[in-house]
Amino acid sequence: MNSNGSGKVKVIFFGVGAIGSEVAKFGLTRPWLEVVGAIDSDPAIIGRDLGTVLGLGKQLGVVVSSDPAALFKRVKADVVVLTTGSFLPAIYDQLETAARVGLNIVTSAEELAFPTLQSADLAEKLDHLAKEKGITIRGAGVNPGFVMDSLIVFLATASADVKHVWAKRVVDCSRRRKQLQLKVGAGLSVDQFKASLGKKIFGHIGLMESAALVADGIGMIPDRITQSIEPVVAEQAVESEYVKVNPGDVSGMRQVARCFRKGKECVSLEVLFYVGAPEPKDQILIKGMTEIDVTIKEGIAGDQATVAILVNAIAPTLEAKPGLLTPTGKSIAEIPWRCAVDIGY
Repeated sequence: MNSNGSGKVKVIFFGVGAIGSEVAKFGLTRPWLEVVGAIDSDPAIIGRDLGTVLGLGKQLGVVVSSDPAALFKRVKADVVVLTTGSFLPAIYDQLETAARVGLNIVTSAEELAFPTLQSADLAEKLDHLAKEKGITIRGAGVNPGFVMDSLIVFLATASADVKHVWAKRVVDCSRRRKQLQLKVGAGLSVDQFKASLGKKIFGHIGLMESAALVADGIGMIPDRITQSIEPVVAEQAVESEYVKVNPGDVSGMRQVARCFRKGKECVSLEVLFYVGAPEPKDQILIKGMTEIDVTIKEGIAGDQATVAILVNAIAPTLEAKPGLLTPTGKSIAEIPWRCAVDIGY
């Protein structure tokens, strides 16, 4: 699985924040994985031993660096797990720096679930670089990356002549980390919520990418993808460990992405993320020759699943063909289509 002859896959964790640190901790429990480097931009942890940063109570002999290029030259590794951002334009330089020295990459960046949707030129440039260097770059995660796209595409293989896909994800944000509660607008007034739309790291990122991945996976190439976002307004006071929501204020959001083919809806994905949401669940309905109706009670635990998915994606990435791949393992070179996109704000 690795190319260094040690029997273990040598990994650098690029980003050891809220998610990256959990990924690193989980990675350390895998007997086949060896952590050889860590990178972050937080001055509070730069220069500290990764074991201390992760709260392990022991030193790992891996110091958190702020200089990716220097670390990549100094340390031999097989793969970088990158969890620093959501948008391809924002992390392109980080991806390019790793790719140019021949490092494979697994990343949680939401736009990498279907990078040609909103950043086609950069995606194609990155794909060419990956092939030139003989390495693989793969987007991975739970949502996008699994529950509302890869899982649907897999389930759809049990049907034929799929006409429509509908999925809904309900999440009680009071059970989730503070960052998620804030990014869905919990505690804001309705006016504040509307003013926040369009700002980076607000709302659920990657829903349109999930919709595109589903449409491509079931062979229903869309002409247009749309997105709508609206606040969920609390009828009564609710609160979590991090936010207090008064009646009339925003407890979260409803976001819907739709794919249209020849004017007819073929994919509809809806997320309801709000504090106090009753009956969290993931629902999938596939209409075709065989109708498939699946409900996952309580829903898939997002943060925990993301951690597992990123680490479990390392081996398939190392074994895959060179290039920029979607979470389903499809090369973007095999996705020649483009469509109109309406992001809804």
